Amino acid sequence: MNNIHLKNSSDTDENHAKPFVLLFFIQRQLFKDAFEYVEPLGLMALAAFIGDNGFEPGVFTGTSVDAMELFESESARRRISAAGFYCDFENVSLVESFSARIAAKFSVPVIVGGPQAQALDKDFFLRSKALAAASGEGEQTLLELLEFIIHKKGALKTIKGITFIDESGALVSTGEREPIQDLDSLAHQKQSHSLTGQKSNISILSGRGCPFRCAFCFMGGSAKKVRLRSVKNVMAEIRKNFDENPKIKYVWFADDTFTLSRERLEEFCDELSDLRRERDFVWFCEAHPGLIAKWPEIIRRMVDSGLARMQIGIETGSARLIELYRKQTDLAEIEKVVCACRDAGLAQLCGNIIIGGAYETAETLDETWSFIDRLLCSAPGMLDISFTLFTPYPGAAITEHPDEFGIEIADRAGVTSTGDFPVSRTKELDIYDISSARFKFAKKLVGRMKELLEEGRVPHELIMSHYRLSQQYNISSVWHRAVYSKNHFLDRTCSLLTGSSAEKMGALEGSQINDWRPLRVFSLCNAVAWREMAPEISRYVLSPLEYQLILHCSGKLKFGEILDRVYPMFTKFFDAFDDFKSKASEVLSDFDKKNWIVFTKY
Repeated sequence: MNNIHLKNSSDTDENHAKPFVLLFFIQRQLFKDAFEYVEPLGLMALAAFIGDNGFEPGVFTGTSVDAMELFESESARRRISAAGFYCDFENVSLVESFSARIAAKFSVPVIVGGPQAQALDKDFFLRSKALAAASGEGEQTLLELLEFIIHKKGALKTIKGITFIDESGALVSTGEREPIQDLDSLAHQKQSHSLTGQKSNISILSGRGCPFRCAFCFMGGSAKKVRLRSVKNVMAEIRKNFDENPKIKYVWFADDTFTLSRERLEEFCDELSDLRRERDFVWFCEAHPGLIAKWPEIIRRMVDSGLARMQIGIETGSARLIELYRKQTDLAEIEKVVCACRDAGLAQLCGNIIIGGAYETAETLDETWSFIDRLLCSAPGMLDISFTLFTPYPGAAITEHPDEFGIEIADRAGVTSTGDFPVSRTKELDIYDISSARFKFAKKLVGRMKELLEEGRVPHELIMSHYRLSQQYNISSVWHRAVYSKNHFLDRTCSLLTGSSAEKMGALEGSQINDWRPLRVFSLCNAVAWREMAPEISRYVLSPLEYQLILHCSGKLKFGEILDRVYPMFTKFFDAFDDFKSKASEVLSDFDKKNWIVFTKY
């Protein structure tokens, strides 16, 4: 079991007297790396709430294998009073089988929540043995369910916001629960509730609800009135978690409300700037392009306060489709935001594209690729693009009325897909056309990114920022994973520049360079090929002078010492030493541009 922190026998008697409740977000082993980097925010909020109301919570996010091992080890130590599972479109079958297993083996009551809860049918309850499914905001609902399960208070039929099977075998829904209005009254999440060990990031909700009604999003069908936490309350939660876990270096604002108000956003920037004077961290947020396009100058302020990565929904390059998706923005606004982020010096902007969505055709796919290409060329090295397939989330307008969007849902339960294969078709494109399109888009994307890098259109400082974010804050990007790290010379150079006191040649001034040591970033034996007795590196044929210089760039000699050793070999080609030095400097500058060498002080 990896990275699981189990509470030890030194737990207080007070905690042991409280009913112990386990909350899980699990996926199958295949998806381990895809979801575990950010804490399960909803479960941590639930844990904080029930923890303040007489229960001892433990939150686990990870694979089913590790989750079962945790459950067995905890049940051997103490009584588990109840278990809760976050259920989404991808893990619903796993939650079903896992729930049935623990209900049968351990006789532990199971509660299910999450975005998929509203779509669970009678068969799910019969197979999973789950007691109830909670929809909507779960704090009060979970508390009342636990009071019913453990303290025998009330009755299931009186608990708002749940679905369950009653004694007659009928599936009963108790109706919606009113959302919580005063979010500042809720308890802050606590690092001590996590059973997966301390991570270097923390997720924060600055508000709830969503004012938008995107046709593909489950929030579009179930969103409630927007409610915002005060900036002061949010910052208090961040500070508290920093104190509990000094490893945190990345704050992830996960809600759709963070950029709704310019004034509130400016207040956040001020507070985050102040906190960064005390702590080394950066942050992420979601943003709606239709809002940011109204005041693009705010992006510079966000970057100055530590914004390292931002996400916007692009969805498509078709003007018709973006209107059908009810995005409340347009392609011009999206392009404006991308360019504003570039001009403000943002390191990473990510945008999602839906493949196989409403009325998708070969023509709309071509429009989307043309738009992506234009955006990439506008902001080379900054813009990350991800491709997702249309997913029939419960409650989403497209899911509820697919005919109105030119879609036929072939596999509503998603049993044939793990997010890697289409579950729907359009009038023009069948499932295999859509799958092929996603594959081709991903391949074309990486190819275009590599072209932009090879053409020298990606600023070196931007490349370095991706390496710094990866090394110092564990923030990855598509550019880093798929392009930079695949270029051996570039990857070694940037890794050395980030992880040591190495410098690029251009950073050294005048005669200062004579006391620095050129260091090649590759193994000479592995990099140099010989063709007709001429050495070449990556098909570049080296002149005798170039070969001798790269040979002496071992990091053992200062630049001045290299000149003294190599000059006698080439005196007949130069009128004076200064001429040789000028040429050698020119050669090393070329090596530097090719990312073959760095300079070290010692």
